[in-house]
Amino acid sequence: MADSGPGILAEVRRRQYGDADSDSIAEDLAALGHTPVRPLDEDEVLEHFLTRLKTNRVDLEVAASKPEAVKRIARFVYREYNGYRAVAGNDRRLAALPWRDGGVLVRFGAATPEDAVSISYARYGIAETGSMVLYCNRDNPAANNWLTRDHIVILESRDLVASLEDAWTGIRRDTDTEGLPRGVTLVSGPSSTGDIIGHLVKGAHGPLRLRVIFLGHVPEELLTRVGFETLPL
Repeated sequence: MADSGPGILAEVRRRQYGDADSDSIAEDLAALGHTPVRPLDEDEVLEHFLTRLKTNRVDLEVAASKPEAVKRIARFVYREYNGYRAVAGNDRRLAALPWRDGGVLVRFGAATPEDAVSISYARYGIAETGSMVLYCNRDNPAANNWLTRDHIVILESRDLVASLEDAWTGIRRDTDTEGLPRGVTLVSGPSSTGDIIGHLVKGAHGPLRLRVIFLGHVPEELLTRVGFETLPL
């Protein structure tokens, strides 16, 4: 089967382009041009991001402060698992959160199959795609992004950017000051696949649910317009 691939592609090309040479094909493709993408205005970024989260089946809670973020995490973990245990990387921003005051029993390190909930801190959120940019390094094990049933990601409002290009600008800036991370992961929603006889299966390759704790202010009318429910503490 692997050996037939080049032959199939050659036949497709022959039927589509006939005897045209590569230069003619390149000219035809260039003549098609590109659809211009209108950049988001500053006041559109947050709404577009929230809309993408909703489309991507991401759960959202808004916290006005870091202590409130921890309390919201504690409430979720207790509601789902009747406990307060979670795993988090050794990222300095995670370590600095008031876990004990919020009642969350955090184990710092890499997730194992026994861990149900992992907590990460996003470096950036991308409004264009609703993605969270997560760095993988010694302090942020990749297993925490993939191994648990529930993945909770904290995103600060100041780290929300409009586009993928803006995110990569920030990544390059971080690389200049911090060095290269071992990996960069863009998480856009819970794990799912439609490969199994066309049925959508969640949790096939990673977390069954993705929950974003947005640290900042979001007008209540915006949450309502996008379709998120305001959850009081």
